Amino acid sequence: MSYLDGVSLAIISTIGFGATAVLAQSGMQYVKPTSITIISLVVGSILVFIVAFIVELDQVNSISIVALLFILLNAVLSYPIGRLFNFISVKYAGASRASSVIGIAPLITTGLAVWLTGEKLTIIILTGSLLILLGIFLILTDMSSVKTDNKLDANN
Repeated sequence: MSYLDGVSLAIISTIGFGATAVLAQSGMQYVKPTSITIISLVVGSILVFIVAFIVELDQVNSISIVALLFILLNAVLSYPIGRLFNFISVKYAGASRASSVIGIAPLITTGLAVWLTGEKLTIIILTGSLLILLGIFLILTDMSSVKTDNKLDANN
């Protein structure tokens, strides 16, 4: 795979992540965030296992212990905890606002990549990071939709 393939897959994945928040918000009209998290994890795990064994069986069999430890840490932090908190945040803050705040993930990724893997912090990455911070600040200080939500709650 090439660099462009990787970027293309990343862009496609954002469609799934973006749809997840909206679908979760719609589903939480009927069930709690913990139920959505469990169902999402079970169904997602089954699909990933099937695809991994079909497409990458030789790679799955050759995973080192060190790599497996990183994968397990990722599995604990990202999927159950991250997804549960994501769904709870969607319930209380709304899909668009919660997903926008989750958009700070590239800043954390950049910091960890520079610190742990020695990636270079370029002016373009730094500029992008500052723009992400500006965007998050603007979204969090926009109280117009929060006031509307509070008025709706007061009327019910």
